[in-house]
Amino acid sequence: MDISTGNSINSQVLRLFINADIVAKDKNGNPVLLVDIKTSTKDAQIHTKITDLLAQAHGNIPFGMLADIEKISIFKWGTEHWLEPICVLTTADTLSPYEPEFRKKRIFYDYFVSLMEAWLSDLAYQWQSSHPPFLEEIKKIGLLEKLDHGINEQGVDVVEVKLS
Repeated sequence: MDISTGNSINSQVLRLFINADIVAKDKNGNPVLLVDIKTSTKDAQIHTKITDLLAQAHGNIPFGMLADIEKISIFKWGTEHWLEPICVLTTADTLSPYEPEFRKKRIFYDYFVSLMEAWLSDLAYQWQSSHPPFLEEIKKIGLLEKLDHGINEQGVDVVEVKLS
C-alpha cells in the first residue's frame, strides 16, 4: 500500500496503491467500497488491511468490506468505532440466490469474487431481484445510496479519489 498525490488543473487526486479484489464505484466513478475476499476461514477475519486502506483514503472512500466463506464484515469510515465492523452478514445467506448450491459445494476464489460482484451489482441495479439479500441492512448503514447505479471493478491495484 502506497499513496501518491497528483495535481490536475482544478483538483487534487489521491492515488492509493492497493490490492483490492473489488472496488465499487458510485455513478460518478468515485470509489465508495473496497472489498477484500478470502476463501479460507483458518484464521479469524483480519481486517487491518481494509481499515488501513480506509485510513489512507482519509474518508474519501467511505466503506470497506472483508468477505470470507462464513461472513461478510462491513466497515465505515467516520463512525465512532470504525475499526470494528458496522455490519456483519452471513455469506451463505447473501450469496445463495446467485449460487443455490453455495452451502453444499466448495467455492473457489475466482467464483467467490464473481458471486460477490453479482450481489453488489444486484444492490446497485436490482437486476436479479427487486429486493437483493440484506438490502435493508445495506441501506441502513448508508452504503446502498453509494452503490446505486455504480460499477464494480475486479483486481484493482490503483484507486484514484478526488480530494475535496
